[in-house]
Amino acid sequence: MNDTQIKSLIAEIRGEQHISPFEEDKILEGYIKEAEYDINENAGTEIDYEKDLKAKSLLKNYVMYCRFGRLAEFKQLYGAEYAYLQAIYYKPSNVQ
Repeated sequence: MNDTQIKSLIAEIRGEQHISPFEEDKILEGYIKEAEYDINENAGTEIDYEKDLKAKSLLKNYVMYCRFGRLAEFKQLYGAEYAYLQAIYYKPSNVQ
């Protein structure tokens, strides 16, 4: 994700999650980058979050749970969404 997309996503998350203006953008940016890395790694590919709205929703929920220190709970609750993304983006390879 580029800086413009991240800034747009921060504004969207702020509006949806009613985040205080005192919570720094840098912290939210860190959560977004962490979420993007985690989701992409689990899906096995780089996802376009502007096109894949299910993945975007998962990313925003990741940020919300991360903000409240509930990432382990998030992983339990959203395991099916990770599996869905793996099924959609899976690309077989010749690696053995």
